[in-house]
Amino acid sequence: MVLETLNPMHYNITSLVQDTVPVATVPILLLMCFLFLIWNHEETSSIPGPGYCMGIGPLISHGRFLWMGVGNACNYYNKTYGDFVRVWISGEETFIISKSSSVFHVMKHWHYVSRFGSKLGLQCIGMYENGIIFNNNPAHWKEIRPFFTKALSGPGLVRMIAICVESTVDHLDKLGEVTTELGNINVLNLMRRIMLDTSNKLFLGIPLDENAIVLKIQNYFDAWQALLLKPDIFFKISWLCKKYEDAAKDLKGAMETLIEQKRQKLSTVEKLDEHMDFASQLIFAQ
Repeated sequence: MVLETLNPMHYNITSLVQDTVPVATVPILLLMCFLFLIWNHEETSSIPGPGYCMGIGPLISHGRFLWMGVGNACNYYNKTYGDFVRVWISGEETFIISKSSSVFHVMKHWHYVSRFGSKLGLQCIGMYENGIIFNNNPAHWKEIRPFFTKALSGPGLVRMIAICVESTVDHLDKLGEVTTELGNINVLNLMRRIMLDTSNKLFLGIPLDENAIVLKIQNYFDAWQALLLKPDIFFKISWLCKKYEDAAKDLKGAMETLIEQKRQKLSTVEKLDEHMDFASQLIFAQ
């Protein structure tokens, strides 16, 4: 009698469970799909770049920068996706810009104030909150940005074409200085010297030793690339950082010497040029 009484109850419970499971499964599946869509969502999907792919994209993106180096990784992404690319560095969306019009867009608008890079790495080479490229201090950045904007527009931009042509012709006449014993031309060194000469004529106007300064700049940016994405623990080992610190101090010392020469030149000149160069404007602004 008891068994007969329990059997209907057993069937009722089994039927209830079978009816409840499908009903409970549907909202769970919907919730999982919703979470998946949120996880895989990209706010900047209109900007070309690698996919998010449930967080795998940012890991691959950051790993590529560590593996290839900043310069080679940027070249890879620009070649793959175009002149304006969105990637992830240290989990943050980062734009890679290689087009002059895009650079002008960034320089023109005030809300581009954050730059990627290790704080300790930038401090090590003296870039942290200095200059304009890796300066994450909005107040300081907005204060000095007009000087950079002015230097890259107006009369300076008009003069730039003539100075670039003149510098290129001068250096092509001195190809022997960048030619190896085997007769091969070091094109990269040639371009660096032309860039330095052009920048000096436009922004500083002080005689300098091109070979020495180019070498110092090269060592400095080798240090910059090596330290830019290093984890914080790296900087706790002082002997690992020393050679990079020395490279930064070497260039800083050379630039301080040139700036001091510029100050002395300005203090003795009788009449200032109508269009002051970049260094002169910064010196007077101080």
